[in-house]
Amino acid sequence: MQELIRAVPPFDPTQAPLPRGRLMVRLIAEMQNTMIAAGIRALDGDLDRAIIFMVVARASEMLSPHGAGHARRQGGSAKAISINALAASLGRPFETMRRHIHALCAMGLCERGPAGVSVPEAVHARPEIAALFRCSHDALVRMVEDFAAFGLTLPETRHHLSYDWYMGLAAAHDVLLTGIEFHAHRFHSWTDMVLLNAVLCANARPVLENRELALAYGELGTVPPESLWQPVSTGAIARALSLPPSTAHRRVGVMVESGLLHRRARGVLLAADKLTDPAWAADGHTSMLHTRQILIRLAAGGFRFDQPASQYVDGRPPLVQFG
Repeated sequence: MQELIRAVPPFDPTQAPLPRGRLMVRLIAEMQNTMIAAGIRALDGDLDRAIIFMVVARASEMLSPHGAGHARRQGGSAKAISINALAASLGRPFETMRRHIHALCAMGLCERGPAGVSVPEAVHARPEIAALFRCSHDALVRMVEDFAAFGLTLPETRHHLSYDWYMGLAAAHDVLLTGIEFHAHRFHSWTDMVLLNAVLCANARPVLENRELALAYGELGTVPPESLWQPVSTGAIARALSLPPSTAHRRVGVMVESGLLHRRARGVLLAADKLTDPAWAADGHTSMLHTRQILIRLAAGGFRFDQPASQYVDGRPPLVQFG
């Protein structure tokens, strides 16, 4: 992730915002929400281990055909990452990271060696992990397809290159981890961050699913009136993400008390002032720039930005439902 940081200039509040930046944020949030929900299901309901597993999988270079340990290269072996590096990258205490890595190794999802921890090639064939990886890839494709449908700028397709979907899977992990890196510092825990992102997705769904409204409120400086937002219950979020209801209720209650969320008759809403807060806007702007850089690299991997729907592995995944 440090390479991504160096690739993008720091946020300049005086520069013009990206066109339809609010819409871009919503589409990225929906993609990340889908990946997180799939990861929690694959990791038996444990959010922290799901995120850590995906970070190790990406760091192992088993997801990219250009990595030394690409899973589909004969004789390749996974690249290891130290627990210290993981803890520093994710901003978590070493002992917390060590405990989760120990659990992931006990589950057979990771292995430790002299150089650190990695995700071995055989793990890719496990049904729950294969399903997670395909869903993650297709969530990225859905995001790109929606970018194209709304007229957002995309890289040019390099028709002479062939596409390996593992390249897209690596890009999907990069988009997810970029979001974590630029937003997690504002939250008590990853659980709070994931819950708030889910609330954002649920609240904005009526706007996103109406093309005219999505475009009308697509700029960073435009905020839909509360009458267009859809409150969501804490129970619906817990079910959608496969999180323990008690945890969701407790953490949502804390965020209501802190002013991040507001209670309404049918659920909770994201506090409108957070959508225009300069610090939050800076993080969101930088995250969008990183996403653009990730997509540019994906173009170098042969992704068909001119025909994104042709790149699905299993087909367009549905949005996470909050019914």
